[in-house]
Amino acid sequence: MNAVSNNPNASVTAFAGAITILVVWGAKAAGVAIPAEVASAFTTVAAAVILFIGRIERARPTPAGRASSPTTSS
Repeated sequence: MNAVSNNPNASVTAFAGAITILVVWGAKAAGVAIPAEVASAFTTVAAAVILFIGRIERARPTPAGRASSPTTSS
């Protein structure tokens, strides 16, 4: 079993980690000194924000005529 595909929160956290690595790399390339602790905290905050936005999106009602999940019959 793949933990990332079975848990959407793990996917979001992996995405946030990848984005923040690029942001921190870009900041260091621009000459900004970022301690490791700050970079780690930035990753945590980014993941929390993305998870919070996702929670809001999941709470929204689906528009009429659009199924929320496919149904199958046997």
